[in-house]
Amino acid sequence: MSVKLNNIIQIIEAHAPEKLAEDWDNVGLQVGSRQQFISRVLLTLDITADVVAEAVNKKADLIIAHHPFIFNGLKTLSTDGEKGQIIAQLIKNEVAVYVAHTNLDKAAKGLNHYLALRMGLEKIKTLEPSNPTVYYKLVVFAPVEVSQKIIEVLGKNGAGAIGDYDYCTYRSFGTGTFRPLEGANPFIGVINQLTCVSEDRIEAVVAAPDLKNLIAALKRNHPYEEMAYDVIALENGGLINENGLGKIGVFSQPMEAAEFIAHTKDRLGLVALRGAGKVPDIVRRVAICSGAGADMIGLAKAKRADVLITGDLKHHDGQRALENNIWVLDAGHYGTEKWVTDCFRQMLEAGLGDACPEMIVAESARDFIVNY
Repeated sequence: MSVKLNNIIQIIEAHAPEKLAEDWDNVGLQVGSRQQFISRVLLTLDITADVVAEAVNKKADLIIAHHPFIFNGLKTLSTDGEKGQIIAQLIKNEVAVYVAHTNLDKAAKGLNHYLALRMGLEKIKTLEPSNPTVYYKLVVFAPVEVSQKIIEVLGKNGAGAIGDYDYCTYRSFGTGTFRPLEGANPFIGVINQLTCVSEDRIEAVVAAPDLKNLIAALKRNHPYEEMAYDVIALENGGLINENGLGKIGVFSQPMEAAEFIAHTKDRLGLVALRGAGKVPDIVRRVAICSGAGADMIGLAKAKRADVLITGDLKHHDGQRALENNIWVLDAGHYGTEKWVTDCFRQMLEAGLGDACPEMIVAESARDFIVNY
């Protein structure tokens, strides 16, 4: 199956908008065109010369990676260096590169949510919420006979999305009055005569980025010459925001520490774990932050986690864990983030359905840290 790269990008960014990325990060399309057609996708954590060679050999049209390949500004594309050689290979073989990094880490249903589910956690919440979306209540008044059409326009343009539900609206019946003046071209009514119309008041929540386009779409489909509507600012964004770093959740059945270690190794596909801090008797409440999340030690303790799973634990992080009386398990940067390939796969299969191109995981991707 072949699909435009732009369609793939839209699916990823519906879950992990670029605006969620940290200011220092570099995400999005790094090589290629949104208009090119994609038949095979190579999924990887990092982009290396070996990964690009694998993509070329396996005739992949697109590499989707977690870690940015082009991070800082490039001053030269000379092929005397490895980065220039890799870019030349990509362009020569028409292989596009797309990156979702900290925006995927912070997305409500991104990599950390995937890891929490993989660990078997329930009642999952964001460990450190950030970037709350601004929401509005949009109220539209329409003749009863066109209410269903207005609801369809609202839903198709993103209004009424609440958690795992969409097209959420509230409709109430009433009577609208108006008097068309000279120069008007009314859908209903007579010039200079007061008109009463049976109308529905239709309400839906809409995120700020969708508001402008939604109102334009409504005006195109609304029968009135002057659409009557209200826009009401809401506080919902700060209250329901689930974007941010890390996740925290609970097990339905607590585990002893030794059992939890074995469970973590099994679920994350690890042969070893490093640890620091105070080992609890029972593990029920678990915090997790992919990559390097030692900065979350204090926050995990404040949110009553029995353990924090992360990577890149340093000596003084271990000391801080001990001082905070919390257990920290280091599953490795690679160990936590290698699962991004499955996260991408699930996202695209759900979003594209039968139109999804073939996806393969890079066999040449590896942990850069070696244990001897």
